[in-house]
Amino acid sequence: MKKIFKNKIWHCVGFFRTSSEQALYKVLLICIVSIVFCSCNKLVAVKLPVDQLVTATVFADSTTAQAAVNGMYSQIYYGGGFSIFGYRISTLPAKSADELIPTQNTFDQFYTNSLVASNSDVNDLWSNCYNVIYLANSIITGVQSSNTLSATLKKQLIGEAEFGRAFCDFYLVNYFGKVPLITSTDVNITNNAPASATDQVYAQITTDLTNARDALAKDYSWSGGDRTRVNSYGASAMLARVYLYNSQWALAEMEATKVISQNGLYSIVPDPNNVFLANSDEAILQFYTNEQGYTVFAQNVLPTGNAEPDYTLNPILKNAFEPGDTRKSKWIDSINYLGIVYTYPYKYKSKTDDNSEFDMVLRLAEQYLIRAEARAQQNDISDAAADLNVIRTRAGLPATTANDKASMLLAIEHERQVELFCEYGHRWLDLKRTDRATAVLGAEKPAWKATDVLYPIPLSAISTNPKLSQNPGY
Repeated sequence: MKKIFKNKIWHCVGFFRTSSEQALYKVLLICIVSIVFCSCNKLVAVKLPVDQLVTATVFADSTTAQAAVNGMYSQIYYGGGFSIFGYRISTLPAKSADELIPTQNTFDQFYTNSLVASNSDVNDLWSNCYNVIYLANSIITGVQSSNTLSATLKKQLIGEAEFGRAFCDFYLVNYFGKVPLITSTDVNITNNAPASATDQVYAQITTDLTNARDALAKDYSWSGGDRTRVNSYGASAMLARVYLYNSQWALAEMEATKVISQNGLYSIVPDPNNVFLANSDEAILQFYTNEQGYTVFAQNVLPTGNAEPDYTLNPILKNAFEPGDTRKSKWIDSINYLGIVYTYPYKYKSKTDDNSEFDMVLRLAEQYLIRAEARAQQNDISDAAADLNVIRTRAGLPATTANDKASMLLAIEHERQVELFCEYGHRWLDLKRTDRATAVLGAEKPAWKATDVLYPIPLSAISTNPKLSQNPGY
């Protein structure tokens, strides 16, 4: 049974590695298979008949069906320890933009904007996303075909799978541009799928998120009160972002308002130190900690003892904070190593086994900033200012002085820079989507080229799929 499942994953789009990585990737695949058949909190022992397909066994029982969905979440944020979403989804674009500088490799391809198609991190971004998409497609197919699951459970699980697929498609289309749009588990289709236009990918993302929004529960009852499984408002939050990226201002405002108005469920946390705590009132969606009981981001970014950190803040980011901004003192820390002071992101503070923090995926502050931008684009400057000031007030700053569309949009860009830094690539994606990347990064990075706004399609994907072509500049 597991062999069947592993072979399906192996043949899906983007799942091929270079020959030197085959052994490691086989181990990862085994981990994925194991995760799919067990929940995040407990092992589910399932004896599967060798003559039946995954959909005929896993999705015949509510326990194993939910375990498969838990496995999808696990593959997103952990993936046996190799997932791009563990922390690299934040650090890699932070280097591509103007947030982080690698301390031990000044020739880092992301920092110098000199990526090549064989870069292993680029390959991981591609393959990790398609791993999750394949699992999501398997869940959708299996649940839809099940004759034993309740209608309520089927609705919930399909909604979560559609969110997972949309979540990964969003990052694929934003990092790579035109990418294969995979909605099937048929390897004959996925092996040679051509790249779809970005508007086609976004159309599928919008459909998936809309379906998820309308299907999912409006609370966190499915995860026992933890904010670690997406609900209807999580889908709305992601949909608001998608509408913003596609210049659908009224729709972005509408979806963000749906989330913001749930003041009995979500609120801006007054102290920045408490924003990233587990089940924070600001959290719309979080991921669990690693097996050590703290976030993967903290594990890989916070320095250990008196040691040189792997990353230091780019002076551009460090100098972007206004005087009196409490985020600078509470979300940034420093260490003196051999006489050199290194500053580093300190949003996550725990490296002890206390499960006090969960990895933040979607949070309320972004929704205020989305709505502010959407309102500004519709020339509703006063309401845009009101939303912006919610974030500034929490940071101990006075109200914005922006009073027209142009100045308001720049003020929002600045606020996103200092509020969302080192979180899921927001700064990099913001500069790209607003066509500001060359103006901002070209002035700071000698090797910058306009084509750097897209990452290269991984060599491993192109070499196995003749219908894929390389992005310009690579």
